[in-house]
Amino acid sequence: MDAYVVDRDGRGGLVAGLGRRDVRELTSPGVLMRVQYSSLNYKDALAARGDPGIVKRFPHVPGIDAAGVLADDPAAGPVLVTGYGLGTEVWGGFGDYVRVPEDWLVPIPDGLSVRDSMILGTAGLTAALSVDALLQAGLDPAAGEVLVTGATGGVGSLAVMLLARLGFSVVALTRKPAAEAYLQGLGAARVQVARSAPAPAKALHKAQWAGAIDTVGGETLAFVLKGVGYGGAVAACGMAGGADFPGSVYPFILRGVRLFGIDSVQCPHAVREDLWRRLAGPWRPARLADIERVVDRRDLDTAIAALLDGERTGRTLVRVGAVC
Repeated sequence: MDAYVVDRDGRGGLVAGLGRRDVRELTSPGVLMRVQYSSLNYKDALAARGDPGIVKRFPHVPGIDAAGVLADDPAAGPVLVTGYGLGTEVWGGFGDYVRVPEDWLVPIPDGLSVRDSMILGTAGLTAALSVDALLQAGLDPAAGEVLVTGATGGVGSLAVMLLARLGFSVVALTRKPAAEAYLQGLGAARVQVARSAPAPAKALHKAQWAGAIDTVGGETLAFVLKGVGYGGAVAACGMAGGADFPGSVYPFILRGVRLFGIDSVQCPHAVREDLWRRLAGPWRPARLADIERVVDRRDLDTAIAALLDGERTGRTLVRVGAVC
């Protein structure tokens, strides 16, 4: 099979690129799936650089998302897998085939093509989990504006689209002033450019938002918590800005703000199936093609460098097998 492989060279250095591997190297237990599409995520970019927190053994094939058909029963219909150990513990979606436990697979619901499912991918599931957390907290469009940080990224772009589709007034926070038209096209009511310097060190800021989805972490999460109004809720789902964040208990004990942690990797299977049905139905973003960029595996090096340099917006779809 063809695969984008990350490996050590004879001198201990790292090499990555398209190569040939034997399908029999897929030794993990499970069913064999023929991959048609994958997607490029931040974790995949780190894996391509050999990040020791993600890649435990070499050679390695990244790709935490994959969609296609069962190799032994393609007529059974299209399936997808995101998270679990795909692209970390086992070889991932940047290969022609993956072998995964059967209970990792989710049938792609009617309303989504294989291609659509990978424009969404882990980013779409994470955004959906975040939106669902806010809804379960009782947030509704009448409560006021909802902030989305890192709004030009994959999760951020999809969170803006989902919230806008559900009737929320979305404020998109970004460090990219040139992205205003892009974000308004996704449904943002207002675009706010992130500060380049730290905000004043106050325990609380003026209440500005009824809730928020934070895809960045670090100081950005601390800033967001200080500006959420009484009884508001924040869904935290990213750490590109750092794993630690400065702050205090004041948003929680003076305004009753609730902080929800979002994990899409080990999300229960029943929750996944429910959210994918929503993403295929009432929550389906109307303009998925507006946020996609398609790359072939042989061009992944360029796309990975652009993602790590913060030059990509939206979602990067990786064409693996037959186009459908």
